[in-house]
Amino acid sequence: MTNEAAVQRREAARRRSEEYRQRRSRGAMVVHIEVVPTDLHALERLGLLPRGERDPYTVACAVATFLQAAPGVAMMGERMFPEPMGPSDAR
Repeated sequence: MTNEAAVQRREAARRRSEEYRQRRSRGAMVVHIEVVPTDLHALERLGLLPRGERDPYTVACAVATFLQAAPGVAMMGERMFPEPMGPSDAR
C-alpha cells in the first residue's frame, strides 16, 4: 500500500467518524430501507420525487422529506379524529 493510499483511507475514516458523531449528537440514525415501486409512485404523487426519477440519493431525499413531515401530519390527524377517552366515549 502506498503512503498516499494510506492517507486517503485515514481521511475517509476520519470523515465517516465525524459524520457519525454529528448524527449521534442530534439523535439521527442512518438506516437502509427497501422502497418498492408503489412507494416510489406515492412519493411522485405527493410531489416529493420527480416523475421517473430513480437515483438512489434523490429517492433517499424524498423519503427523508416525507418522514420529516410525518409528525405534523400525525398531529393533525389526532386533532381531527381524537381517540375515545374511555368506554363511555366509544361509539
